[in-house]
Amino acid sequence: MGSVWFLVLFSLVATSSLAIISQEDETVKKDLSTGIHLEVFHHEKSHTLAQYEARVKTLYSKLATKEDGTTTASTSSDSQSQAELESLGVPVTSGEPLNTANYIVKLGIGTPPKYYSLLIDTGSSFPWLQCLPCLKQCYTQAEPLFNPSTSTTYQTLSCTTPECSIVQNITGNATLCDTFSNTCSYRQAYADGSVYSQGYLSQDVLTLTSSETISNFVFGCGQEQIGFHELDAGIVGLGRDNVSLLGQLAPKYGYDFTYCLPTSGGQGGFLSFGSSSLGDLSAYDFTTLFQDARAPSYYLINLTSITVDGNPLGVSADTYKFGTILDNGAPVTLLPTSLYNVLRDTFVAIMSKTYTRAPNKAGLEACFYGNLNTITGVPEIQLLFLQGTGLTLGTSNILKEVTTGIVCLAFTPTFSNLPLGIIGNYQYKTYKVAFDISNSRVGFASGGCT
Repeated sequence: MGSVWFLVLFSLVATSSLAIISQEDETVKKDLSTGIHLEVFHHEKSHTLAQYEARVKTLYSKLATKEDGTTTASTSSDSQSQAELESLGVPVTSGEPLNTANYIVKLGIGTPPKYYSLLIDTGSSFPWLQCLPCLKQCYTQAEPLFNPSTSTTYQTLSCTTPECSIVQNITGNATLCDTFSNTCSYRQAYADGSVYSQGYLSQDVLTLTSSETISNFVFGCGQEQIGFHELDAGIVGLGRDNVSLLGQLAPKYGYDFTYCLPTSGGQGGFLSFGSSSLGDLSAYDFTTLFQDARAPSYYLINLTSITVDGNPLGVSADTYKFGTILDNGAPVTLLPTSLYNVLRDTFVAIMSKTYTRAPNKAGLEACFYGNLNTITGVPEIQLLFLQGTGLTLGTSNILKEVTTGIVCLAFTPTFSNLPLGIIGNYQYKTYKVAFDISNSRVGFASGGCT
């Protein structure tokens, strides 16, 4: 797992205060009549699809782990071994950057609070941000690094706290203890370990709104970040477990939440917690959410069909027998290669009647000459899920303008033909997405933001 440095600073021993609850714990009193409403901002970044490989490997690695016990998710019966997973390659691409979207919220850390731009991520759980003194390596971010010494409520967590054990289970990496300071350290690694954050397991006041705080918010105070190239200060995970932002709000608000991801320059993006945030349930098309015992924090759904221009793709039902993850950290939707190829070819056949093919750009295929704001006649694509509900995609959720005058289909095959589907943020931007966790379902409603 790699070595961790000798901890010498911030050695206050904190009393454990993270509520250890389960989603079904009826003894916890939740204020479900109100909720928390945060503004979500669109942050454009420039990455190659190859840089997304580590994330995809991370998501798949847990589902591919062979483990005794039942699972409710639909996954491949011939999963690859961990050794095979670590050797997976990436399709050869031009390496051109693809402008994709991060989605951030502004949260305050410490007393008095200092505000930071933090990525929201349904594909992970452990929250962390970069901190001074940054003993190893920190990337450049928009705001000054968080300085724990300026917060009167900051504490590190000791090695004997329950949180130290919980974080080990969440990150999949052993937490280490500095015997001199009795301080718990964490390492949040992604896939093969080449991308990671590590530092002190910490606790401080988190300010969400002027009237809402978490007095003992548990997070990682990062002292070494490798492989990140963002301007954001860190990540707040929304996975289904105790240590995520969602889990740490659950004692009061439960596990239900909604969000809408705006377009670049759009308005009205939000992230809200509590059952009241769902609003009018009749506005949504709901499908069942599943949990897999090997990766219980993931949001899994069953993709049952794809239509183009109202016609189902000409594939068998068995083609859809793979796990599908809702992941707002994915820039576009990834499908197993065999299914993707049929979608691409069907889409190209229709579009080629009107528009001229352009070269593949930024790792995307099915490209045409045209502008996103003026192109017409784009065939509608539907992603259908269990119960027959799903996402109806218009032009702005189907085509991405990768460079001036060239638009491409915003889908791609999974790396090395992994038996995995990932519904990316481009396909449901501007949709209001409701995670009705108490009823094990997720719903989509159009027109949530712009």
